[in-house]
Amino acid sequence: MMTKQSYMNELDRLLRNVSEEQRKEWLYDYYLHFEQAAQNGRSEEEAALELGDPRQIAGELLLGYRVEQAESSKNYRGLSRAVFATVSLGLFNLIFIIGPYVALAAVLLSLWAVAAAIAVAGLATIVDSFWVETFTKPQALSLALICWALSILLAIGLKFLTSKFYAMTLKYLKFNTRVVRGNSK
Repeated sequence: MMTKQSYMNELDRLLRNVSEEQRKEWLYDYYLHFEQAAQNGRSEEEAALELGDPRQIAGELLLGYRVEQAESSKNYRGLSRAVFATVSLGLFNLIFIIGPYVALAAVLLSLWAVAAAIAVAGLATIVDSFWVETFTKPQALSLALICWALSILLAIGLKFLTSKFYAMTLKYLKFNTRVVRGNSK
């Protein structure tokens, strides 16, 4: 059986990666639950049982926190943290979400690398025309311009795809957060 102190310590430990201000706000809500239970004549153990497993509560709180962070920061590191927080809440997410998420993220990253490689190839043809002279300088310049144009077009398309991938992932995470909290609207 968990006492108020052990429950709060466990919850605090599980939420250590959250800002201190946010963590204190959440912990205060659970502290109030224990206080109200005591006022109503219930034991600390009963109050802890009513709240449920602190690991599950921390997982749900972290999921919502990570999704909000990803939405407000618009960076992919935050989005990945939110995805992994979601995955930690269930086997379904582990099987059906993490695989496709990692695969799509890897494809996007690979395509960005291809766009960069094409741009570097354009630069390499110009450098080659000065040292090895495989191409004449006008040929090298033409090839470089073609490579750079392809690289720019690819980057524009990838920027669009990456933003759609980000938005789609964030939309799923929000849906999953509502499902976990029991509100599927």
